[in-house]
Amino acid sequence: MGHTSTQVKARYNKKAYKQFNVQIKPELFDRIDNYCKSNDMSRSEFLLKAIEKLAEG
Repeated sequence: MGHTSTQVKARYNKKAYKQFNVQIKPELFDRIDNYCKSNDMSRSEFLLKAIEKLAEG
């Protein structure tokens, strides 16, 4: 049962999300990670908020 469920989730994620990978310095990763943990947000949420802030001007 677990295997089928994993396959279904993988198919859904492939349709519903896009993925990109970045390579950043460990110091920047730590800053982002600490910020996210301190503010109880995911990295995706952090990225979205950063983009929105940049779009404001």
